[in-house]
Amino acid sequence: MESTVTIPLLKDHHSHPLFYSAFNHAISLNAVKTKQAAEQILSQSFEHQNGGLTVAHGWRSNRYHWTQAEMELMPPLAVFNVSLHSLLINRGGMDYLRLKYGDTVNQIADPVWYENNLRVVLNWFANLYASRENLTQFFAQLKEIGIHYLEEMLLVDENEIKIFEDCNLLNRTRFWSAPDIFQSLSPQAKTQVHGLKLFTDGAIGSESAALHRPFLTGKKTNRGMLIYTDPELTKTIEHCLETEKSLAIHAIGDRAIEQTLSSLMHLKPRLVRAPEIRIEHAQLITEEQASVAIDLGIKLCMQPNFSSDSSNYADRLDHAYCLGNNPFRMLIDKIGYTPGENLLLGSDGMPHGIESAAQHSFFPEIPSQQISISEFIAAYCLDDFSQGSIRLKIDESIKTVGYDILPPQQQQSDSPGTIENNS
Repeated sequence: MESTVTIPLLKDHHSHPLFYSAFNHAISLNAVKTKQAAEQILSQSFEHQNGGLTVAHGWRSNRYHWTQAEMELMPPLAVFNVSLHSLLINRGGMDYLRLKYGDTVNQIADPVWYENNLRVVLNWFANLYASRENLTQFFAQLKEIGIHYLEEMLLVDENEIKIFEDCNLLNRTRFWSAPDIFQSLSPQAKTQVHGLKLFTDGAIGSESAALHRPFLTGKKTNRGMLIYTDPELTKTIEHCLETEKSLAIHAIGDRAIEQTLSSLMHLKPRLVRAPEIRIEHAQLITEEQASVAIDLGIKLCMQPNFSSDSSNYADRLDHAYCLGNNPFRMLIDKIGYTPGENLLLGSDGMPHGIESAAQHSFFPEIPSQQISISEFIAAYCLDDFSQGSIRLKIDESIKTVGYDILPPQQQQSDSPGTIENNS
C-alpha cells in the first residue's frame, strides 16, 4: 500500500555545518562501493587540482581500503572515513597541511593522537575552505533535502559565529563548543554558545568506539578506546558544569556510555547547573544504562541513519551488538523516553536529509530500531510549516520512502502527520 504524509522541514539536532560547507568542494564517496570506482572518481579530481590538496569523505572501510604505499602513489590526498573518526592521508597531503598548521600535522597519522584530537583535525579542514559563500550555498542545499535547522556541534572559533551572522543564519543553528575553544571566546561570543561538547570514545567504523566486548577483527582484543580516564572525565565534566552551559557528551559504545553515566552520577548534585545534558549517539546503550540516564534527566540525541551500522559493520560487531544498535523501541516503550522532549534525532551529516532519515526510521532492518511517523515528527521536525514542508511518499510493499519539498504557501490546509492512503 502507498500513502503520503506531509511533515514540517527537519530540525537536525546534530551536525557540523561549517565543516560540511567547507566540503562543498570535496569528493563524496558515500555511495561508492568498490575501490576501483573510488579511484576513478579521485583520478578525475586530480586532473583539475593543479597541485592542490584533494579531500574526499564518505569512505567506508568495510567496503575497501588503501595501504599507505598505495596512498603515496597519488597526488596530495586526504580521505575521511564516513564516521570522520578515521583519516587516510599521504605525505603530499601532510605537506600541504603543514604549510598552514606547522609540525603538529606530523602526528595526524597516529590513530590514538587522531582520535584524541579529532575536533582539532576537523577544524583544520573547516578553516581551509570555510567561507560565507560556501556556508550560504550549503544551507540552500539543505533546504532542497528537507532541512531548515542544523545544530553546530563543533564550533571552530569565534570567526565561525561571525560568518553565520554575516550570512543571516544564526536563527538556523545552535552552537556547541569544545571547552578550550569556549574559553578562548570573547564574552560576547560566549553568549552565543548554547553548550559545551565532549568526546568520550570514537566510532564503530574506525573500531574506536569503547566496547565491553571486543571487535571481531584482528586479534579480537580491541575494545576501542576511552578518551579520558574515569577521574579525568569526572573532572572535565565538573569544569564544564561550572560554566552553567548545556553539555553534550559523545558516547557510542556501551563502555563509554557506562563511564559517562558513572561520572554524571558522581556529580549528580551539580547537574542542575546545566540547562541541558545530552548523550550524543548512544548507539549501544543498554536497558540498564538507559534507566540510569533517564533518572538523571539526561537527554539522548541519536541518529536513525546509524541503524545501518548493524549490517554495515557486522564484520566487526558481535551479533548482540548489531541487534542492540539504536534500540529506539526499548528506549521509548520500556524506559519512557519521549521523542521531542528527552529523545532528539539528527544525522551527524552521514548523510544529511530526509531520504536516509525517513528510510532508516520507518523501515529499519531490525524491528527494534523502528520509529513511527508521529515520533519522527516530534523528535526531528520543526514545530510548524512556516518554513515549508516535506511530502513523504511511503510504499509499504517495497519499504521505500520518496519525497517532495513544498514551499510554505502550499501547507495552509495540511496538518503534520496527516496520512493519505493512495491504494
